[in-house]
Amino acid sequence: MTTTARRDSIGHVTKAHVNLMTDTIIANLPLDGLRSVMRSVLTTDPLFTSAFEAHTRKYLQKATIPTPEEFFACNEELGWHTTPSFDQAQQLVRAGLGCGLVFESLQQIRLIVDQAADVSIDPASTGGQKLASRLISVDGDIVQAITAVQKALNEPTGQRGLTSAEQADIDSLYQSLLRCSDAWTRNNQEFFLDRSLSLVAEVSGQYHPPDSSVEDAPTSVTNGYDGSLIETFELSGVTLPRLFSGLWQLSSPSWGVASRAKIFQQFSTFVHKGYTAFDMADHYGDAEILFGQFRSSYPQTQLIFGTTKYCVFHPLTITEKVVQDNFHWQFYDDPQYIEALQFLQKDPRVKLLGLCNFDTQKMQEILDSGVNIVTNQVQFSLIDSRPAFQMGAVCEKYGIKLLTYGTLCGGFLAEKWLGKPEPKLFADDMTPSQRKYFEMIQAWGGWELFQELLQVLKEVADKHGVAMANVATRWVLDFPYVGAVIIGARMGVSEHCDQNLASYGWSLDQEDRVAIDGILAKSRREEIFDVMGDCGGEYR
Repeated sequence: MTTTARRDSIGHVTKAHVNLMTDTIIANLPLDGLRSVMRSVLTTDPLFTSAFEAHTRKYLQKATIPTPEEFFACNEELGWHTTPSFDQAQQLVRAGLGCGLVFESLQQIRLIVDQAADVSIDPASTGGQKLASRLISVDGDIVQAITAVQKALNEPTGQRGLTSAEQADIDSLYQSLLRCSDAWTRNNQEFFLDRSLSLVAEVSGQYHPPDSSVEDAPTSVTNGYDGSLIETFELSGVTLPRLFSGLWQLSSPSWGVASRAKIFQQFSTFVHKGYTAFDMADHYGDAEILFGQFRSSYPQTQLIFGTTKYCVFHPLTITEKVVQDNFHWQFYDDPQYIEALQFLQKDPRVKLLGLCNFDTQKMQEILDSGVNIVTNQVQFSLIDSRPAFQMGAVCEKYGIKLLTYGTLCGGFLAEKWLGKPEPKLFADDMTPSQRKYFEMIQAWGGWELFQELLQVLKEVADKHGVAMANVATRWVLDFPYVGAVIIGARMGVSEHCDQNLASYGWSLDQEDRVAIDGILAKSRREEIFDVMGDCGGEYR
């Protein structure tokens, strides 16, 4: 028998062998299946992710990059359009960002932007609209790239500055975006890369003012709204709606991408209809910047409330200078999170202090230290009911409110999925959220039991004249320690404002709860708590 040597993620030779039958699986498993299996393997041990990223970097560094001349083409039949090389380059960019080849990806993006300056778009034609959509997706890629840049600069003592080479990459991209903007303006074309231009300008140390469409957007809405139907709750004297709009989807083009003008238009629509609270984080792309620009330009800023998260995903030495906001801490074995929270509590910019994905034990330790916590943001749904096991009692004791996410399981708790077969996780219309929550559904009880749950939700929804998503939302809202449900918003891409408002103004009755509990009793929800741990355990 011959054993084949291999190298680990840093190039050292290690003992290993991929046997023939395993190799046969890799060679013959359909691509969708291979991706699904790989995703499942990565959930088994965090070390697998590090190895996967390292080998991806090694592969991409040897991959063939398409020549810039191939990204766009023009002919009489199609007009201006993207080429297969554009698709290949975009895939390589996205994979590079995912595995840490951040500045290499920026260089590739710059080549795309350079050539995009020469493109002419007819917005009235089908081909022009398709091309515009592809270019807007590049805007989303750049936003995600800048988020990756900020992550790459993290160090134990805080965030380092850019090296001269890194600064040159950022500056070159900024100049490319400016040239593209100027060229499109001369041709009376809408500039589809406005979000990324502002973001890159900020990182480059430049100032790029919002365009007029951003500043004018709020003037089209009424100065106020009919709040009589909006349920609210109190946080230290602040009145807030019980439905928040989540901005995680702005962090990646995987959920679709919209121009800044369309995003601001949707912000205006949301506020006008009573969605005045928005949830974001420091790694949600340009969510904080967009929200801040919109709020500052809105006639009545006092109507609009924002929560954000300072997230520590890497080892960090806490000092008052470093901690300068909901709060997520990655490493429980490092108790500095209490010191970090104490610094945050003293920061005059922080009006209210909350947690994100902290379990019950750690939340109690924080309270015992004297830190005043008003919220904890955790996953809570019919599929993941872990907050009901221990956390709820502590919240009621101290007056803490939960801000819940994942309540609709990425959209799975809806009529669309009733009576449907299991989805293909990597189909074109599947999002990262759905891949995440499908795994929760499988752990909870599987697709067959999930269909039984959907059928019960449909019956309850028909009884109350609402949608199934409203029933799923109401189930969570009816817990007394839940302050608000955060519903993800694909800003500028799609919205369900009116439907979500139907979650207000009613409650599940005893008959509804008995029917739903009958399904939940068949599930593995207690096992999820035992195996995954308390709230947030899956992130550590």
